Amino acid sequence: MLKLFLLLPAIALLTFFPSLNQSINFTTESVIKNILPEKLPDSSIILIKITSEDIEKIGPWPVKRSYYALLIRNLKSLGVRKIGLEVFLSARITSQTVYDNLLESEISNAGNVVLSSIAGEIYKRNGVYFTDSLSFPTPKLLNESFETGHINFIGSKEIIVPSELISFNQVEKAFSVKLSDKTPADKNIIINFVSSWNKFKSYSLLEFFDLINQQDEAEKIFRNKIVLIGVTDNQIAPQFSSPFDDELPGLALHAFATDNLLNERYFRDDLKTFSSFVFVLLILLMIYLTERYKDKSAIIFLLFFIGFIIIVFVVQEILYQRLNASFFLIGFAFTAIAQLIQLYFESKEELNISEKEKELLKSLLQKKEEELTSLKKQSEGLSRDKSDILKSEIEKLQEEINRLRENKEDLAEADEIKESEAKIFFGMAYRSRQMNEVVELIKKAAPTDSTILITGESGTGKELVANAIHKLSKRSSEKFVVVNCAALTESLLESELFGYVKGAFTGAISDKQGKFEVADKGTIFLDEIGETSENFQVKLLRVLQSGDIEKVGATTSKKVNVRVIAATNKNLEKLVSEKKFREDLFYRINVININLPPLRERKEDIDIIVDYLLKQSEQKINISIAALKALNEYDWKGNVRELESVIKRAIIFASSEGRNIIQLSDLPEIITKAVRINIEDLVLESLRKKKFSHSAISETAKELGNINRTIVAENFRGYSFKLFVENSFDKNSTIRQIANCDEADVVKRVEQKFNLWIENLKEDINSFSSDDFEKIKSKFASKYKNLPQRFHLYLDEVIKYLLGMKS
Repeated sequence: MLKLFLLLPAIALLTFFPSLNQSINFTTESVIKNILPEKLPDSSIILIKITSEDIEKIGPWPVKRSYYALLIRNLKSLGVRKIGLEVFLSARITSQTVYDNLLESEISNAGNVVLSSIAGEIYKRNGVYFTDSLSFPTPKLLNESFETGHINFIGSKEIIVPSELISFNQVEKAFSVKLSDKTPADKNIIINFVSSWNKFKSYSLLEFFDLINQQDEAEKIFRNKIVLIGVTDNQIAPQFSSPFDDELPGLALHAFATDNLLNERYFRDDLKTFSSFVFVLLILLMIYLTERYKDKSAIIFLLFFIGFIIIVFVVQEILYQRLNASFFLIGFAFTAIAQLIQLYFESKEELNISEKEKELLKSLLQKKEEELTSLKKQSEGLSRDKSDILKSEIEKLQEEINRLRENKEDLAEADEIKESEAKIFFGMAYRSRQMNEVVELIKKAAPTDSTILITGESGTGKELVANAIHKLSKRSSEKFVVVNCAALTESLLESELFGYVKGAFTGAISDKQGKFEVADKGTIFLDEIGETSENFQVKLLRVLQSGDIEKVGATTSKKVNVRVIAATNKNLEKLVSEKKFREDLFYRINVININLPPLRERKEDIDIIVDYLLKQSEQKINISIAALKALNEYDWKGNVRELESVIKRAIIFASSEGRNIIQLSDLPEIITKAVRINIEDLVLESLRKKKFSHSAISETAKELGNINRTIVAENFRGYSFKLFVENSFDKNSTIRQIANCDEADVVKRVEQKFNLWIENLKEDINSFSSDDFEKIKSKFASKYKNLPQRFHLYLDEVIKYLLGMKS
């Protein structure tokens, strides 16, 4: 609603302030033009510029009209198509009358000269342009048969040239219309500046007189061209601006008008009004989509803006139609502002809920601590039996306090690891003594060519160690090839490592390099070597002893120079004693042994690894004190690999709920079950004690620190939906789990409450003709409004389930 509310003043703003509308449209046009490469103006147009240097050399302004006469004579001799004299030759300059007859004669002889006329005040009536007066140049006054065209225009940024002006009964066409012999369909020419005016072929007056001495060359350049003559000295000629030029003389302005007419690329306004409605509809569609798909709002905004740019480009630069782009841009800006305001208030509301939960936990913690102090005082001086009973209650209360403290800490971010505390070594993050010793051993072993055996449990980072050894070795510029021996059967492993020749077996249609051959001069890492067969071990031993490999099906061997690093999570010494691993191969690969400690034996590294993984993530996310504590207390049978998977999962869960902090709820239950207590647990525990009576919600709200009863009710509703989903939508199982007792009255109360929620949802769903989940969800804002974010996913699933029942 806020977006629609802000859209109305946006439209009103453009409607009542046309200058703002015009300014935005002009800026948009300029931006689009500057993004794209400039087009070339029509090559049949040539400009002859009277520059400040020309005026300085041939005399003061106005220049003698004899120069114009000479210019026209020379241009006629070159066979130009049309000559346009943009300089207005006023009859008021009496000093020039001596040259008027000469100029009249040359214009008459040329027969293709268009002179410029000037109109007085211009006004529009019924789509036709009128003027109160017309001033003609001296040659026209001497000879009425001479062609003239007015050089007037309207506007300063959006420049419009009336194609004809009516003064009493006289019609005067535009200067550019006369030059091009083209009349636009409209009564005006909206100039489309296709490039900088410097892109026109042009000569200064004196440059032209120099060029005319080379008659043949000049004729090639000027034959059949339209030549415009005018002043470009900015001290004399008024200067305008365009998307490409800060200073644009009138000569260039009329050159662009002529270019537009010749190529029919002047702007038209046929779609301008229509585009206003289209852009408003686009904004309304964007509002609808951003409300329906809130999690994809940024992408929707981006796609609509890109679509707008493409539309404007196609319509403006290909169809030469002007659009009311301001209606989209202002609407887009106001909608984006509304989106930001909504996000701000939603975030503020979430923050308020979070703060309320913090206060609730703080209040409960204080209350429990007071109870603990009271119990300890009561236990003093009591008999042993009574003291034991109280001791049991004290221990239980102490456990509750510890869990509440954990949950209080679940809302607070853990301190960031200082750079001085952490060590990063080729992707391994650590600070423990054990890992420091491993790294030192890697540094010593890497420069040698000795075979290395890396041992340790699965997930301890054996491949990272192997990669570090390769990077620090003399072979670092060569290939590092990884082979997992456990992932392949004996025959596949042999052909994978040693390669095969064409025809070695069915399907061997060509020779194939083995991994040893690929790794020649580099390093090969054989992971899970303890899983290999004795037959394969014999062949591997030969490679290590002689460096010779023999492809499957080959009759000859080939020598390779490869450093071998092997790894295993098994006890090879035990396998040797059990005759399951060759003793000679064991001694060959175990020249240097690097043993990686399990994560549970170096728990001081957990904080460092978590910090490193979070910094590597694309999302800017932190972790709560409680969640980090839980990670430190877990045994990590899967070691660093398991920890990495848990962190990746937690990032996804936290991000999906719009949080930038990983909390206990984002971690697997096996990690958090010992420390985790949620507000919904407290709510449900209290409601169960009160047997879900009519006043249970209000009493629970009071008991939990006089919190808003809505928090209690919505946590109860959300947790009930969660159990419903987890019980595969089995209503009876869900109700029994919520009630947590067999008392018929209690079960009945829970059933009534649960049925009410489900029936309300069904009723609302049935009121819609559509079965589309996203459409229905967009109408269910009130159902999600106060429900804690962590339960939104479960409400989604319940709605989808009910939709399935409907169909």
